[in-house]
Amino acid sequence: MKQQVLVLFRRKRPWLIAIGILLLLNIISFVFIGIFQNPALERKKGVWSEQRKRLDALARGDVTTAYLNAKADLERLQAMIPDKRRFPSLLGQIMDSSSLCSVATDSLTYKPQSIKEQKLLAYEMSMSVSGRYSAVRCFIYEMQTMEQLVVIDGIKLSNEDPYAENVSMELRMTAYLRDGV
Repeated sequence: MKQQVLVLFRRKRPWLIAIGILLLLNIISFVFIGIFQNPALERKKGVWSEQRKRLDALARGDVTTAYLNAKADLERLQAMIPDKRRFPSLLGQIMDSSSLCSVATDSLTYKPQSIKEQKLLAYEMSMSVSGRYSAVRCFIYEMQTMEQLVVIDGIKLSNEDPYAENVSMELRMTAYLRDGV
């Protein structure tokens, strides 16, 4: 019997060595997982669980703060919308901005539209201005920083002569005003 085992061992020696190496690697990996990875995994699970609890608490408790912030934002937005009687002064501010920035205003057209559900008037305005690039940029800045609710819908810049610094701009914007009806 001993003889048969030795013969079997000699014949299958490469396979037995491979099985032994794989068994040793398997034992080493289980030890590595048990000593290093399981504690790290438990720490990560604890951190994740704690962050999830904080997020849930934040979602439950911070609803009133978010509501109050949104309400304050809406009130500031409502304050930015002037009454429709202030439209001439709004046009005057636009013209003052054009002269302040030294741009030439070629034309200004507007078309009112009623937004009944919000009780607003939306004046779609188109204007053509021309001047130096820095002046046109100044005018755009002035339009963006107006106190009233004026939204720039589109800008088209052109320069006919590449040697002259004279930029022409087509500006489309919408001014919102409160309808007092």
